[in-house]
Amino acid sequence: MAVCLAGSSFAEVMPPEEVSVTTSADVLPPEEGRYIGPCMGDEAFGRTWLDRTHSYVTGMLCQPSVWFDGFFGKTRAGEEWPGSLIRWQGAYRLDEQTEETGYRSEFSASFRLPRMTSKFRLVVASESDSDPTDVHPDDSPIAAPIGKGESPNSGVTAGWKYYLTDAKRARISLGGGVKLENPLKPYLRLRLRYTQPLGSSTLFRFTPTVTWVSEEGLNRSLRLDLDHRPSEKILLRASQSFSRKELDPGTSWGTTLTLYDRLTTSTVLALETAATGLSYPENHVERYRLTSRLRSNYFRKWLFLEFEPEYYWPVDDLGEYHLFRAITFRLEMQFYS
Repeated sequence: MAVCLAGSSFAEVMPPEEVSVTTSADVLPPEEGRYIGPCMGDEAFGRTWLDRTHSYVTGMLCQPSVWFDGFFGKTRAGEEWPGSLIRWQGAYRLDEQTEETGYRSEFSASFRLPRMTSKFRLVVASESDSDPTDVHPDDSPIAAPIGKGESPNSGVTAGWKYYLTDAKRARISLGGGVKLENPLKPYLRLRLRYTQPLGSSTLFRFTPTVTWVSEEGLNRSLRLDLDHRPSEKILLRASQSFSRKELDPGTSWGTTLTLYDRLTTSTVLALETAATGLSYPENHVERYRLTSRLRSNYFRKWLFLEFEPEYYWPVDDLGEYHLFRAITFRLEMQFYS
């Protein structure tokens, strides 16, 4: 049986004896440990039409499979993936403030070409609308600013990424492509990710990104993460991010404190408190947020279900905060090699 390895940030910086090795059936908090999993095929998941359809798509990506590096990892986990990764997510949200229901979809893909160097990737990303649950800025050109409920930049991007350095602690990537709008908008992106272990169970990450987009100018973002593992099943993460767009006054910022708890081998609970704000015309908090997020893949290892209730307090024009409630349901599928 073929076996694939996928190293995570903890696995990269910690000595081998301090890194837990698990099977693909295990579910760990984001970027924790090293994952070893069997190749995926018809026999791995059964013989239903759903299994055959998934196996066909996975087969086009050369069939090897391994557990997604980081249960809630999203972009950062995908960047560490050594092969190809396709991710689709659909979300349905009930929001007390708007008194409406909303649906959004998100698609991302990173392809490693078999005849190209392992440092080169083709990347595609799209989103139907901005995600109101996002707190930190993304380094994607289509990402919405922090604290904004709607984004005029939602759309599709297609491009490439090349890793200038591939050191364990410092990775620098250069990318470029186009935003598929009318007219097309080319972009260039430079990103550094530096990882520093602080003892045997604490990790610090420093991630600055600079992106130039035609007609939008120079966009800059910075994210700081401090991860601590008090036990094998729990990860505590404190994050701070800043985002500055050339066409927007001031700086957007976001702060989160998240506790990840591995309840079972297929279910993870995340408890998070967050605040987002702007520095213009004066520094102020635009929204406070308190949420719990239950994510599970008990039905299929490539199929994820999420349930996320939240309380949030947005600021009004008079500077007062009001309590609203919302619930988000998500369905996600992943294909990887």
